Amino acid sequence: MRSVRALVTLAIASVLVGACAPAATISTAAVSAAPVPSSSPSTTTSQAFATATSSPNPSVDLAHPVGIIAIGHSGLTGEGTSTSAQAVYANSWATGTAPQVDSVYQRMVAANPETEGHVSNTAVGGAPASALFSQARAALQHVPAPALAIIQTVDNDIQCDAANVADVGASVADALALIHGASPNTKILVVGQLGRPSVSFVKDLVSHDPSAKFGLTWNDDCTFFDTGGTLHEAGFEKLTKAIDAYEAETARVCAVVPNCATDAGVRRAWVDKIELFSADYAHLNKRGQAAEAELIWPVVERLLGG
Repeated sequence: MRSVRALVTLAIASVLVGACAPAATISTAAVSAAPVPSSSPSTTTSQAFATATSSPNPSVDLAHPVGIIAIGHSGLTGEGTSTSAQAVYANSWATGTAPQVDSVYQRMVAANPETEGHVSNTAVGGAPASALFSQARAALQHVPAPALAIIQTVDNDIQCDAANVADVGASVADALALIHGASPNTKILVVGQLGRPSVSFVKDLVSHDPSAKFGLTWNDDCTFFDTGGTLHEAGFEKLTKAIDAYEAETARVCAVVPNCATDAGVRRAWVDKIELFSADYAHLNKRGQAAEAELIWPVVERLLGG
């Protein structure tokens, strides 16, 4: 089950803090099968680089990468676009094939038809940053030299005091090292959180659905309402600072890897709208997925040199 904060924080700042539903089998022909479960890698970042570069696949044209891979959590799986809480990879803003979404993958195919079929989405609902390494390894088995790799993470690792920031950064660094080591010319995009906690949005949400207030009340300093039901604006500030700390760390580890970039705050500027969310207020519906693809596409174009 998804935690209470997970259900609502993503609706306010696209932040999943609890475990999501387990990954569904990916049936869309354009994407790969789900990754083989694995524990967090024990290698250091430098070891990961060495391992990835020591035995390149001679049949892969590393000089001319093509296609896209995506790794992370349910923000990439299209969850929220159907009537049940399950992944619908065809509706993913990153790799989906549904015409209504017009995903990054579809836009890449339009720009370069050779991209067609070179796509792997191994993101899993509820996945923490420690799962990125195994997800990247699985994705690269299907698309060994992608032009673009998208990483969307952090949500499930967020703590109010941000005490685990260094651990999250280390996990992201390991995944970055693996991808760059295996395919040095791949452009890697580490996307930030979609929006930030908003007092005005929470007020609109509770007005729209009064029962949502219960899910916005927690027993830590990031709570949006106190136990008496009074809005706790300090909680918004506290959670925003925590999110910023995680993003700063992921940006730091990205900066030391060639061809890695963040979205430079584009997703941070996202403004939540109730009509873009699914009924759980925790995931985007198809309209939301399409809006997310539209938002990030200019960043992808610049990164790929289009």
